[in-house]
Amino acid sequence: MGKSWKDTRGRLYNSHYKPLWTLEQNLEKRPEGIPREHWKWYIDYRNDPATKAKRKQNRLNQKKQLYTHTGGSKSLARAREEESEKQGRKVGKGEIFILKHKRSDGSYIHEEARKIGEKIHEIEQLDESTRLLSQNDSLAQALSKEHPGRVRGMGHGPTPSQLFRPSSQPPVDRAQVEETQRMLRELQAEVTTANLK
Repeated sequence: MGKSWKDTRGRLYNSHYKPLWTLEQNLEKRPEGIPREHWKWYIDYRNDPATKAKRKQNRLNQKKQLYTHTGGSKSLARAREEESEKQGRKVGKGEIFILKHKRSDGSYIHEEARKIGEKIHEIEQLDESTRLLSQNDSLAQALSKEHPGRVRGMGHGPTPSQLFRPSSQPPVDRAQVEETQRMLRELQAEVTTANLK
């Protein structure tokens, strides 16, 4: 939804905003169904020098991206979960990297992806345990040390300290927590009803 909204905003701006027009003319020719004050805010936002600088930097960063994948808007983390369900076992980050950096005909999308894919395959052949999620799994070995704020192939949420730090507390079973909370609410309702009688 986020990408769709971003694309729609850009399309509306490009089709309705004319830089040679005055602000008043642009407000009068705004897209149908968009309130005047919302369109004014958006024009001000898009024409702000800080916004323009940020957009320019984002375009430069996008060009520097080395490891694009064939999964479209689907993240590697989501692809990993789906592939794990499909295969009936936990699929490693390295396996997903290889899967999502190949075309449908089995060829790699670019030479750099082929080199990394072959390195991952070689690492996993030497040591099966590198398929399991760890700080030293096959993907981490092939791509070098993780960035401190993220874990490759796991999406935007988890950080290395969250995933790899030894925990002194046992893992929490979400279903059990939800069931306990439901039972607590029922008991509270019973006590409230008993007090009212």
